[in-house]
Amino acid sequence: MEDLINESYEFEQVDSNPLHTKYDFVSIGEKEIPKRIAMIKYPQPGLERFYNLGFGNIFIDENGLESISDMSRENNKNDKNKVLKTVFTCALDFLSNSPNSILTIFGNTTAKHRMYKMDLNNNLASIESCFIIKGGIINDLKITENSENGKLPDSIINIDKIDYQIYNPAKSKSYNFITFEIKADFK
Repeated sequence: MEDLINESYEFEQVDSNPLHTKYDFVSIGEKEIPKRIAMIKYPQPGLERFYNLGFGNIFIDENGLESISDMSRENNKNDKNKVLKTVFTCALDFLSNSPNSILTIFGNTTAKHRMYKMDLNNNLASIESCFIIKGGIINDLKITENSENGKLPDSIINIDKIDYQIYNPAKSKSYNFITFEIKADFK
């Protein structure tokens, strides 16, 4: 756990709304890139404990309006691991304040989803020290992917038909999403 926290960027919680908690930090490398991490509560019945964990670059347009892009390709290549550790340090902060919640993470494109799972696998010991990690498999899920919206399911997902398994790196290709719960030691 300590390497997770000690190797993270400094961050600030900028919103603690129960429906969406947000953290900001700056990725430092070739450029300084402001980033946001958000935990957004799912509105669907049956998912009362679940939050989507998302992150992306903060953009401010010429009118001063802020937007977040998780599709941005503007990133510092040399700090990917530090960004990931910052995401999980913020997740730890969020879950320590909301210990019965469950975070879900998935890439909005097939390539990003694969990259997130590879990065998780490379840092699994640190992340497992704080979290119970499960892979979610949605049987018969069909996905359509395009460059504007990323990947989207072709039909409504029946949450009663999701198979949750203790995370296994050897099976990570089959996971449609990954969940994180805080371990009892940290509650």
